Amino acid sequence: MKVIRMVLAIVLGTASGLSMAMETGTQTALSSGLNPSTYGQSVTFTAVVTPAPPDGETVTFLKGSTTLGTGSLLRGSASFTASTLPAGTLTMKAKYSGDSTYASSTSNVVNQVVDPASTATILASSPNPSNSGQSVTFTASVAPEYSGTVTGMVAFYYGSTKKATVALSSGVATYTTANLPIGTDKMMATFNGSTSFTSSTSAPLNQTVGGGTFIDSTMTWDGVTRYCEVYLPANLPASPPMVLMLHGTRTTPTEDWQAVIGLDWGWQPVADQYGFVLVQPASTYDQKSHQWNWNAYFLDGAFPYAQGCGDPDCPDDSGFLRQLITSLTAQYNVNRNMVYVTGFSSGAEMTERVGVDLSDLVAAIIPASGQLVAAQGSVTPPLPLPTPPSPFPPISVQEWHGTLDNELPPCNYGPTNYSGVIYTMDSVDDTFNYWTGPNTNACTQFQTTQTLCANSAPNNANDAPSPGLSGMTGNIASSCANNTEVQFIWEPNIAHSWQPKYDAVRWQFFAAHPKQQ
Repeated sequence: MKVIRMVLAIVLGTASGLSMAMETGTQTALSSGLNPSTYGQSVTFTAVVTPAPPDGETVTFLKGSTTLGTGSLLRGSASFTASTLPAGTLTMKAKYSGDSTYASSTSNVVNQVVDPASTATILASSPNPSNSGQSVTFTASVAPEYSGTVTGMVAFYYGSTKKATVALSSGVATYTTANLPIGTDKMMATFNGSTSFTSSTSAPLNQTVGGGTFIDSTMTWDGVTRYCEVYLPANLPASPPMVLMLHGTRTTPTEDWQAVIGLDWGWQPVADQYGFVLVQPASTYDQKSHQWNWNAYFLDGAFPYAQGCGDPDCPDDSGFLRQLITSLTAQYNVNRNMVYVTGFSSGAEMTERVGVDLSDLVAAIIPASGQLVAAQGSVTPPLPLPTPPSPFPPISVQEWHGTLDNELPPCNYGPTNYSGVIYTMDSVDDTFNYWTGPNTNACTQFQTTQTLCANSAPNNANDAPSPGLSGMTGNIASSCANNTEVQFIWEPNIAHSWQPKYDAVRWQFFAAHPKQQ
């Protein structure tokens, strides 16, 4: 029996040895597709196993002893692309795990050099220009050459003086200060660099600090506290003009009126340059929708919280603005022939209403992205229009509207939403025709007979060129009552937005159209 067992063991051992002898040795060669590379760049590593094992078998790619990923063999070759390699010199290897026929093998070492990525630092500020004592926030954005999020520290400089060092968060660092001297201050931001990213310095930013004065004030109208910000440039004439800027719909978590009256619409440098009082009043706040909206024509349904104020229209924004203009005109000795109102979105709609209700006080209006009326619900045109006072004090009008505006669509009697209430907007043609018609400004000459809209879309390609505004078109009505003028300007490829770059142009329209006696 012992002899039989011994023979069996010898036979089994021989079979095992034959199996091992049948396993084919392999060699794995590793190469890098980009060496050296830069942080954030994708690098493809290729492993070639010879002789070629069956397709689909796995090669593991390692950085030191850390597995980065795997690749499947195809005709003896497998690859893996890494996009998050750290900066430095990395020891890269590839390992073929083998099978019952092909022996495992580990590749040569590839020393992958990953250089730090360059960066670009961009510095911006808001507001700019600012006023003495006003808080200014400087924002440094640091972008990488390829991919990834830059981390590290940014130093903010005023001239050669370091003002603060701030850590980046999601590639952005901010610094806020109210201690800037009057004049033009040169600011820069420097990213200090890191192991993965090189340092970079922004271009100098000229921050203009004026010597004007901001005054926040309140008044009570119909039992409601109303708020406004008044900006007085340092060098006002004895009897200055006055411009009211009416904000668009705003949403704030709480009744934060300062966040509304302090919005930067770009008017401050224009006020500094031309010497006019700038007023930014707030509308009223809906505690349920958290919106600030103006009660323009036929919008009462969006203000359930204000009903019962004692006025036919609640809230009485027309009455509030009349009283505000009257009070400020007396307080700052404003030129009564140079009171102007402009606004955006719902503020533009309110500006249109001011043109009707307060045309005895206001010389000219500029509504931007807002028509004269909106009718509650889905209403078939024509929409009802307000009856102007008789006699009507003529008023100059300059309307602006973006051709891509989908919030207050200009041409198709489309819908909009205020505090959850749906309204139908009238068209810009209806509004233009209202202001040029016989019951208002009675204009008799027109730059073009083309309509502003055609087939429910802006007709800007066929309208007349807007003088001094390259690429813009619209219509101008002249020979109007009391030398007033009505203009419409299309803003091509602009959605629902206020464009501060045109504020100086808007002021020039205002200045050219004082109230005629």
